[in-house]
Amino acid sequence: MHRYPFIALAAGIALILGGCGDARDTAPSDPAGEQTHEVEDMLGRSVEVPESVERIATVNVDAFRMALHLGVEDRLVGIPSDMYGSRFSAAKPIEVEAFGRLDEVAMVGGGQPGSEVSAERVLATEPDLFIYWAFSRGDDDQAMAEQAERYQQQLGVPVLALNTLGRERASQEAVEEQIEQAYRLLGEVTGREERAEELLDFYHATVSAVQERVADERPPRVYLAHRRNLYNHVSFYFPVEQLGAEMVTAGRAGDDGEVSAEELVRWDPEHILLHTPSQASRVDREEVLGDERLSGVEAIEAERIHRFKGTYMGWDLATGLIDLVHMGRVLYPEAMAEVDLREQGEEILEVFYDDPGLYDRLLKLSSLEDD
Repeated sequence: MHRYPFIALAAGIALILGGCGDARDTAPSDPAGEQTHEVEDMLGRSVEVPESVERIATVNVDAFRMALHLGVEDRLVGIPSDMYGSRFSAAKPIEVEAFGRLDEVAMVGGGQPGSEVSAERVLATEPDLFIYWAFSRGDDDQAMAEQAERYQQQLGVPVLALNTLGRERASQEAVEEQIEQAYRLLGEVTGREERAEELLDFYHATVSAVQERVADERPPRVYLAHRRNLYNHVSFYFPVEQLGAEMVTAGRAGDDGEVSAEELVRWDPEHILLHTPSQASRVDREEVLGDERLSGVEAIEAERIHRFKGTYMGWDLATGLIDLVHMGRVLYPEAMAEVDLREQGEEILEVFYDDPGLYDRLLKLSSLEDD
């Protein structure tokens, strides 16, 4: 039984790493009688996949994480190349730490949406499924679908496109539908439907518990800084939306982009949140506090500058939950006072990654405060 009232809603969820798929209509895919079934990927493509998917190659970090979450990491034969040892992070992120077969599995290119794929390396892994991105800032859905089709022809294996976060961000409901679709899709093709549903139940229960705590609080004014510099803002981050905070950049034309010191002074945020996917990719907090151009800004004067993990070549449902709890504590300290961030963070990561001890790694990697 959980010791904290905050997570009571999620207390009864029994996470089952095994799982049986529902009965499906199947059809032979070759003369040998291999059974297949059709699924619709997140680009609306109809893809015929093997009834039993045993060898998965992907350049999609979302898919890599989700394979670990669903307990099918042993089926990964090709993984993204840029997750660490690159300009994004010299150190291994938590999902790589949790993947025990890293030295045995080929890296096949890519990492973040729209990055390069090595078809030669993918083919060398002899996959029976290749997972591609369903979202890229540089291409629309049609262009992504056409690229997925080209890879399918080139590789001669089914190519499935998915993402936990995509283009549709009009409402919390729309984003949640994308998340659910991604987990259910991968759960279906790997036979882990039950595990996918239990993770989604845990996720929704935890989000609901936070939202109930802060429902009657006044929304604070917040500014989200990009990982590159303070004056490059992040226009959308789902945990902030879920917390009901007031984004000072709301209504500003365009998506992520440059802002001026004058704009920040005029907006006068109560909190500044620094996107920190890794120690190699972060804004220096002391430089923000010492920026004379921001004299008088409430967040600066009160030193309410906080780090959050944020996105990293896609979005991790687990660290997104930790950001939700962490942001809830700093934005609504009284309402969230009874919530133990460390206990909750450790539980979330163990639920999703089945690997204790990742929370301290996350704190160090993203320079997060352990309050």
